Amino acid sequence: MPSFQYKAVNSEKKIVDGVVTAISRAEVGSILANKSLSPLSVREVSEKGNIHGSIPAIEKITFCRYMGIMLATGLSLSEGIDVLYRETKNELLKKILSDMQYGLEQGQQLSSIFEQYPGVFESYFVTLIRAGEMSGKLSEVFIHLEAELRAEYSLKTKVMGALLYPAIVFMAMIGIGVLMFFFVLPQISKVFLSLKLPLPFFTRFMFSLSITLSSHVPIIVILLILGGVGLGMSMRSRMVRDTLLTIVGVIPIVRKLVKEIDLARFCRIFSTLIKSAVPITEALEISLSLLTWKKFRELTHSVPEEIRKGKSLANVMREKNVFPSLLIQMIAAGEKTATLDSTMADVATFYESEVEEEVKSLTQIIEPVMMLFVGIGVGVMILSIIAPIYSVVGSLQNAAGTPK
Repeated sequence: MPSFQYKAVNSEKKIVDGVVTAISRAEVGSILANKSLSPLSVREVSEKGNIHGSIPAIEKITFCRYMGIMLATGLSLSEGIDVLYRETKNELLKKILSDMQYGLEQGQQLSSIFEQYPGVFESYFVTLIRAGEMSGKLSEVFIHLEAELRAEYSLKTKVMGALLYPAIVFMAMIGIGVLMFFFVLPQISKVFLSLKLPLPFFTRFMFSLSITLSSHVPIIVILLILGGVGLGMSMRSRMVRDTLLTIVGVIPIVRKLVKEIDLARFCRIFSTLIKSAVPITEALEISLSLLTWKKFRELTHSVPEEIRKGKSLANVMREKNVFPSLLIQMIAAGEKTATLDSTMADVATFYESEVEEEVKSLTQIIEPVMMLFVGIGVGVMILSIIAPIYSVVGSLQNAAGTPK
């Protein structure tokens, strides 16, 4: 739907401008008239095709916080959205805000507008908004969403921060290796291979490989770029991500870390959903479907179905034999005391702290292992170069010691 930029005069005889989404210029005039604005100029904003991309987590958190405060203070949605539209720099968020303004003018619900952007707003987000609209507690829902998104963002930031140092070391190791193999080693290799000396098989192989690869650097760079783009696009596929997770999941500490991240996310989302009066079966379906570990996602339909038959959540999870006993015990306690929402929030906090400790342990393991690989790589490089040097020196000494 096209967007139109306008300039108009308000009831206080001041010139204001803004952007509205409408079907035609005539509809823009009707929208402005409803706002007590007299249009001076209206022009269609040309869009650069369909706007793709994503909204950074911190902007989504700010959006929820602003919406929650705006609704709590009684500010009209139309005015609040207009202010937020002027401030934001993200083109996708601008498009969403423009659609929100138009949809609200047409009497649509916010949840139906958010449903049009499944890549931005996940199912639990839309469900919470719908629940807030039905209960009349939309401001509280946005505040809950802000807390949920902030907790998730904080956990992700801590994990990424802890893995930053090993990542830098790994990239430096790769960079030095590439520099040596493509630029330094080929120059040395040409000298030694031209001397026609008897070289060890591995040394000769390394020299020949470095010379061959260094002569095809542009092709290799293009292939690496294409491979990186292809890998990035393939990671969007759930099947590829599951396969990769199965491979790295063989490592016990990685498997435990991924599961605990999933458990923290499940508890946090489930707690927020049931706190907002979403039915427990729907809350379970949404929470389980958003997890990374395949065995957890496979329970998306079976667990809610068992709950519909009248079983307690703790008993169903115990029968599935997938979830840890601590989580099951806490769920059982929450069900008995009718405090399942707060209990799950406490468990989420516990698992988030466990994830932080696991990440610290993982980095402590990764760092010496990477140092070991760096040492091995450097050692192989040095030996492949030093060995022929000793051979040359030995040959020269033998030649010098031979009498004429």
